[in-house]
Amino acid sequence: MKTLNEYAEEGNKLFDERKYTAAISIWLEGLDSLNKPLNEQSEVVWFQTSIADAWFMLGEFEKAYPYLKDAKSNISGEGYMNPFVMLRLGQCSHELGKEDAVEYLMRAYMLAGEEIFENDDEKYFDLIKDLI
Repeated sequence: MKTLNEYAEEGNKLFDERKYTAAISIWLEGLDSLNKPLNEQSEVVWFQTSIADAWFMLGEFEKAYPYLKDAKSNISGEGYMNPFVMLRLGQCSHELGKEDAVEYLMRAYMLAGEEIFENDDEKYFDLIKDLI
C-alpha cells in the first residue's frame, strides 16, 4: 500500500513529464485511498486540485470543474482560501461559459495578486483587470 506522499510524488513526476492522464490515474488512486467523507480532509484538496489541473492542461474543462468545486467546498477551508484553486476554477468557469468566472478570478487575485496569472493566458487576467 502506497502512502499519500508516494501517490503525490508519482503523480507529480508524470505531470512534469506531461503524462497528464497517467498522473490523473495515480492521483485518483490516492484519492480513493483516503477515508470518507472526503470533504473533511485537507489532503483531499491537494489531490482534487492536482487532478483538475491535469484535466485543465488537457483542455478538458468540464472534467476539471467538478474537482475544483469539490476542492473549494472542502470544509477544512483549504480549498476556499487557496488562490490556485480559485484561479483554475475561474478559468474553467470561463471556458465553460459560466457566470461565476469573474468572481473566482477576483478571489485568486485578492489572495495572491497579479503574479498568480503570470503563467497562464492573459485573457484570464483581462477579465478582471478593469475591476481592480
